[in-house]
Amino acid sequence: MKRLENVLLPDGRAANLIIEGEKIHSIEFLKKDYPRKDRLLALPGLIDPHVHFRVPGGEHKEDWQTGSLAALHGGVTTVLDMPNTNPALIDFEGIEQKAMLIGKPLVDFRLLFGATDSNWWQYPYLADDSRVAGVKVYMGSSTGDLLVSCEKSLRDIFRACARHNIVAAVHAEDEQMIQWHRKKIGREPTLADHCEIRSTEVEFSAVRTALRLQEETRCKLYFCHISTPESLELIKSAKERRAEVFAEVCPHHLYLSKQLLLGEDAALYKVNPPLRTEEQVMKLRKYLCTPGYADTVASDHAPHTVKEKQNDKFDLIPSGIPGVQTLFPLIYNFVRKGEMSLDHFINLTSRNTARIFNLPSKGRIAPEADADIVLIDPRAEVLVQNEDMKSKCGFTPFDGMIMRGAPKIVVARGEIFNLDKPSSL
Repeated sequence: MKRLENVLLPDGRAANLIIEGEKIHSIEFLKKDYPRKDRLLALPGLIDPHVHFRVPGGEHKEDWQTGSLAALHGGVTTVLDMPNTNPALIDFEGIEQKAMLIGKPLVDFRLLFGATDSNWWQYPYLADDSRVAGVKVYMGSSTGDLLVSCEKSLRDIFRACARHNIVAAVHAEDEQMIQWHRKKIGREPTLADHCEIRSTEVEFSAVRTALRLQEETRCKLYFCHISTPESLELIKSAKERRAEVFAEVCPHHLYLSKQLLLGEDAALYKVNPPLRTEEQVMKLRKYLCTPGYADTVASDHAPHTVKEKQNDKFDLIPSGIPGVQTLFPLIYNFVRKGEMSLDHFINLTSRNTARIFNLPSKGRIAPEADADIVLIDPRAEVLVQNEDMKSKCGFTPFDGMIMRGAPKIVVARGEIFNLDKPSSL
């Protein structure tokens, strides 16, 4: 058995955590007068419900060794990996093939299955496979060629998800509107055009369509990387009508604005959906910190090399930025500033994701739960730097930011990693 001695639980009690295998065996609560020392705060390991670890086909950008190492340094112990790889994960035979390529990384994982216009007949196989957390539906074009923009196909997918109790996770951008905006420009787009091509209305329109189809089919609907407060308001209205819908928000939409697409390093900030106005960023941040709007936070870790990002042609500049390593400090920063409660932080970073994607042994510190724990120093100051990133892409859009609160020890599937001692990793 392994022990984590004299830690502080989220409810304020001091305890020793006893770990056996991959589970929490028991909790020994300590007396109030037990010596404090430098007591670390124990939180459930973060679950990042949206990463692209690029296997297979993109290993020069990321693989599961570097991706899971970056995750550990971000306090993340479980990730949900997206299907838009090369080849894409769009048939049930591919699940076994991808799982074999992944092996047993440093963190736990689940897979999202890629929806196409015609593969929904395979969903019964997915419902019986514990490695699959849901189906990813690209309503708007993004990295790779997975795209379902026909409403009839979307309805078929949502109905199949409802029938087999599978989460439909959607990338909500209106493809027809994207193409219309692009045609309206009448020339080769530039990075400055990116936010207009994929405007607020592009996201809002797709969210509205998905909510209408959810109401018709009663599927469990999860919105990935919602980037605008207007969309969150629409989703919240659906929740108030008791619709089974959930919203994910990413740190880059909470910290970075579209002005960055006018700067010298604009290509590094090209992402789908794009960055928004400073006013929208501030409102989205307010909604994140207010229970009832967003349900989860995710990194949408989508690494590309700097060389790939520096292409001269708009269409050849890949969209996506890294983020799994910076997920913890960027969100915990709101707790340190008094804008978010610790309980709401846990809801956003683990508890809700475990509930939505049917991971009952995760998102909590309790006997028989998975031994996925992050011990943090709430007082530590963190300087985010490119040179500290573990991802193959070697940069972070948050370079130079100073945050408060740092993971020090991470327990993933019962293995203890001391982040201050590289030899333990």
